[in-house]
Amino acid sequence: ESSNAASPSNAAPALSALAPADVESSNAASPSNAAPARSALERVCPERPELDIWIVPEFAQTMLNVDPKELQDQLEQNYPVRRKDDPIEWAEPQWVEGDNEALHYRGNELKRGKMWCQAGDPETEGFVKYYYTGWQYAVLPATCDVQRVPELSEVVENYNTWVTGKDYPAANHFIVTHYVDGDHNIGMHFDKPVSIAEKSLITIVKTGEYGRPFRIEMLDGTVLMDKVLAPGTAVIMTLEANLKTKHGVPAVAQAGSSGSIVFRTIKERVGWADLERQLSKTATSKKRKADSMLG
Repeated sequence: ESSNAASPSNAAPALSALAPADVESSNAASPSNAAPARSALERVCPERPELDIWIVPEFAQTMLNVDPKELQDQLEQNYPVRRKDDPIEWAEPQWVEGDNEALHYRGNELKRGKMWCQAGDPETEGFVKYYYTGWQYAVLPATCDVQRVPELSEVVENYNTWVTGKDYPAANHFIVTHYVDGDHNIGMHFDKPVSIAEKSLITIVKTGEYGRPFRIEMLDGTVLMDKVLAPGTAVIMTLEANLKTKHGVPAVAQAGSSGSIVFRTIKERVGWADLERQLSKTATSKKRKADSMLG
């Protein structure tokens, strides 16, 4: 499902609300080493004014008041990692690596690790469910209340102060991703709109010590931007712009540790007891399938 940009009641606020101090745009036609021009309204692709996508250098440092390298270092050092065959602890702060079955994509290992946080206690308010292609209920218990992650909770508070000041809804779902080397990547995709609130911004803030290439394309593969983004840089887009484009972090021959935080406003929750029932049902179905294969 997608929001109707032509409908006044559904349309998100115009990003013209962004002040010049908030936005430094990147023109895909400029040389890769050229400093982007300071402007409030220039887009990643100025010749396509319908695409509300902005690049904001040093967003983490100036708007979120956090050092992007220190933040990723702290998150990696302070929280446990669930790897292959490790059980996920319900509603606890933790990393889930791509070799853990709960994070597999259509049975395949992912080349990245993730943490999930949300606004509110999952036990009393339910788990915030962000749906994407290949998503499994098995990974939902890994989501914790962001207040359990003090390194991130103040960052979220600062982001929500900023975004609500621009007349967009507060984010309630936060995915932290790390790419430990050049092989770690995420393919070209757009965020599926099924569980995203219509007026949500999708904000990706780059973390870690090193920059990584970030690519944005039209759905037909036309490249809008392909450049290294420094830690602290934000990519900010509306849901409508997201649905007209694809973005990704391609694999590279060599790279140091990097990552991101993605802020979204999600409209769907799954209650604790409902999730227990769903996982029990899934386990029963898998057992029956395995038994049938054994004959």
